[in-house]
Amino acid sequence: MKIAVYGATGHTGGHLTAELLRRGTDPALVGRDSDRLRSLARDTRSEMRIATLDDHEALVAAFTGVDAVISSLPAYVEHGASVLAAAIAAGTHYVDLSGEQLWLKRAFDDFGPAAREAGVAAVPGITDSNLPGDLLANLAARRIDGPADIVISHRTRSGGEGSRGSARTLLASLDWFRSGGWHYQDERLRRGPLDRHTTMLFPGDTEETAVTKFPQPPVLTIPRHTPVRFVSGVLDVNIHAAVGAMTPDLVDTLPEAPSATADMRYDLVVDAVGSDGVTVRAVLSGVDSYRDSALMAVTAATALVENATVNSGVLAAAEAFTPRAFLDALVPHGITWRIEEPVRR
Repeated sequence: MKIAVYGATGHTGGHLTAELLRRGTDPALVGRDSDRLRSLARDTRSEMRIATLDDHEALVAAFTGVDAVISSLPAYVEHGASVLAAAIAAGTHYVDLSGEQLWLKRAFDDFGPAAREAGVAAVPGITDSNLPGDLLANLAARRIDGPADIVISHRTRSGGEGSRGSARTLLASLDWFRSGGWHYQDERLRRGPLDRHTTMLFPGDTEETAVTKFPQPPVLTIPRHTPVRFVSGVLDVNIHAAVGAMTPDLVDTLPEAPSATADMRYDLVVDAVGSDGVTVRAVLSGVDSYRDSALMAVTAATALVENATVNSGVLAAAEAFTPRAFLDALVPHGITWRIEEPVRR
């Protein structure tokens, strides 16, 4: 199996390449920086293919003959379309590690028909927050009566420390992140503040935390496969304020990767609330947001290649994969998950 990685020289790209090699998969390292790619290809004994984002023909050539493409970029709203378009043109499956609602909306709307026609499956938004958020919502909602309210939040022990690439992603859509983006209500996407679910009791806490709306991509994907009344992402208000303070000058001062001493463990929390007030909580706990996102992306890309019956088109995670089986495959890597007993809150 050969899998191309666009953005292999970045922090997450390093995790992607390492995981592909660990599995015995043949990676093709694709990008524009020939010097950095050549060094990485030499160190990992991998194939190198040069293609810039503005050269569609070169990208198609780079992706021709591979089984899947993993796109690892900052700011997909600015750069994501080139890689997805080229993967479809090359007739290869595709996943990416985006965390942007606006990009997922474009991927579904603008590229879905072309992917179906080409017979390829594309699953955008494979991250430690988005993929488990989508899969866990599907599982948790099955345990309550009727359509659910779904509320998703991600809390990391690092206090928000991340990579320069993550900061560039935030900066590219800063107004969207500040505003909270979309939530889903009354069968459509909506803007504006929330009228419910403004506090959350996080795992291990004894007191509720004030939260505010945050543009989680599963807001777009969950309604594709699960009966819901309402879906929203939320974030601790203090972390949201720090995100909103991002500036170009600050981004330039950030390191390419989190510090070696940063505690990157995290919890992804999904609450499914029934009309009777009964809540089913699902939690995924991980080791390192960047490593785990890369591991999930490699697992997803591999699964698309190995599943001869996968549907074509741009798909939500729960449309492409069996939720429980996919989550169980992560457990040997220290990524645990659970669905708690229903409670009335």
